[in-house]
Amino acid sequence: MTRHGIGEQSYQMTDTVLYRLVQLAKIHRNELARELAKLGMYIGQEQVLLNLWEADGVSQAELGARVQVLPPTLTKMLQRMERSGLVRRERTGTRGRASWVYLTDRGWQLRGEVEALWRHAECALTAGLDEDELSVLHGYLARLKGLETALETADFGPDRGVDLD
Repeated sequence: MTRHGIGEQSYQMTDTVLYRLVQLAKIHRNELARELAKLGMYIGQEQVLLNLWEADGVSQAELGARVQVLPPTLTKMLQRMERSGLVRRERTGTRGRASWVYLTDRGWQLRGEVEALWRHAECALTAGLDEDELSVLHGYLARLKGLETALETADFGPDRGVDLD
């Protein structure tokens, strides 16, 4: 058996780390969506707020890179957040093409509630882990996150440059 089981008849996608990570993310994303809705928010908006709480007043392009959202998706998200009174955008530059994003008072006021919601979700996710296991998990996830650049440039598929063994 190869490390990843690729090419074997007994290979089951549902037995892969990737599948389990995706399923776990979906479960927690759905729960977060339900809780955020109680605050009048949609899933993903908490990521925008988190980034603005860290550095308010950033270009829309920079914000998109930070939250890893494509420009059209971010534009739609920010329009919805503007209508909800969470953020405001200002056009800058000689042509008024660059857009800067700022938190409103309401965006700042939600910080405590959103952070409490996130802490609750984190506790629920890691409740069965002791401190050592949690530390090991953080280490593994950091290593996987470190592979991000390799994954972004990889040409996936048989014989396409990705070493599957």
